[in-house]
Amino acid sequence: MSAEQKMALYSLHRYGYRLLFVRHLPSGPLAIIAQQSQLSTIDKYGEVEHDPKIQLRD
Repeated sequence: MSAEQKMALYSLHRYGYRLLFVRHLPSGPLAIIAQQSQLSTIDKYGEVEHDPKIQLRD
């Protein structure tokens, strides 16, 4: 994870978000986080996407 991603996750942790995994993409690391059943992502710049168009395997 980048430093920006770590800072974003740290600030969201107090709201119940937890890190699920980090996917290493050609564009940089993408952190997948969750708050209960709501998924979000954090890009390498620390930008949070609260409604990502991703689907996880069961």
